[in-house]
Amino acid sequence: MGDVLFRIKKLPKSALWIALAPAFYGLGHWLERHPEMLEAYYAGSIQKSWMQLISSASGVLPFSLAELLFLTHLLAIPVLLIMLIIKLFRGGAIKLVYQILAYTAMLYVLFMLAWGLNYSRQPLAATLGYDVRPYAIEELYALSELLIDQANQLRVYQATDPNGVMRLPVNTADMFSRTAIGYQAIEALNPIFQGIWGPPKAVVLSEAMLYTGITGVFMPFTGEANINVRVPDLLLPAIAMHEKAHQMGIAREDEANYAAYLACMSHPDLDFQYSGTVLALIHTTNALYREAPELYFELRARYSEDLKRDLAAYSAFWKPYQGKVNDTADQINDTYLKTNRQQDGVKSYGRMVDLLLADFLSTGSIAAAAAPDAEAEAGMDAATEGVSDS
Repeated sequence: MGDVLFRIKKLPKSALWIALAPAFYGLGHWLERHPEMLEAYYAGSIQKSWMQLISSASGVLPFSLAELLFLTHLLAIPVLLIMLIIKLFRGGAIKLVYQILAYTAMLYVLFMLAWGLNYSRQPLAATLGYDVRPYAIEELYALSELLIDQANQLRVYQATDPNGVMRLPVNTADMFSRTAIGYQAIEALNPIFQGIWGPPKAVVLSEAMLYTGITGVFMPFTGEANINVRVPDLLLPAIAMHEKAHQMGIAREDEANYAAYLACMSHPDLDFQYSGTVLALIHTTNALYREAPELYFELRARYSEDLKRDLAAYSAFWKPYQGKVNDTADQINDTYLKTNRQQDGVKSYGRMVDLLLADFLSTGSIAAAAAPDAEAEAGMDAATEGVSDS
């Protein structure tokens, strides 16, 4: 027959992105059951090399390319809304919605290709050979006690501002230039820490960022570790190390916190060691407070006056920035984490405590409890669910 009975309209290329988006989401779930394949053909090879390349390239720029891209997309939102309203009356609204959907799908696919599949890696505890289990309250108490002693000792050597609050010895730029030293010190622990990465970047709009409660953001499309430099110096080194852990493909928040602690404690400079110790102390004592408030207050009395002053100043700093914007940003972050298979969402931040306990118990730094009973185990499961450190 010469006539064409049926004509199939050619699908636009953009439809491919929409089809690929759920496919990559499913791929992430499948790779969770096959982490060895993910490590061999993605996380430990192609993805790692690619991220080192783009983070080093973007690192040459004196500004955050990620911040520029974010602002561009943020400004596009009201423009698109106006266009959509106009097209609702003049026609073409469905086409515009389709284009937005296709573009969003494209970003998701590229995100997964560039970095997002790292959420499916085996737990860092398994990578480092740690035995993570339910812990007794005595073990959590011992860890808290040890970290308090460390923090008190390290606080003595810190520079301070006129109010007697810890400050960096030089400035933020100097601190950023020293971040690589900490990870170089732990390269021998595991190949996951090996590599050359771009330096952290200061966010220009850090003041506005404070209202979201966000202290740092890693941008997979540029490989940049972006830091809110308005955050008090107390945790800035640890925050920078946390975002650099994301550069290395350590995607889960709790694991990035633990990697930051490791790198800080292996750093030769005492400002990094103090910041990492305080980060670990906050998470550990938060868990202790939720499980046994009376034990928390017992240990709280052992904080040095200088340590108390630093923590009080840090807490007071954030109070003016709390509000609806902060709550909304927290909800968005929680949704993002759950979408990427961190099913506890923001609560997964506190699981750093599990890694700390496994670490300290494996080295004999704290003694294992004789036999935690069922009630203690159940309580520790709840305690180590954790909280967001903003």
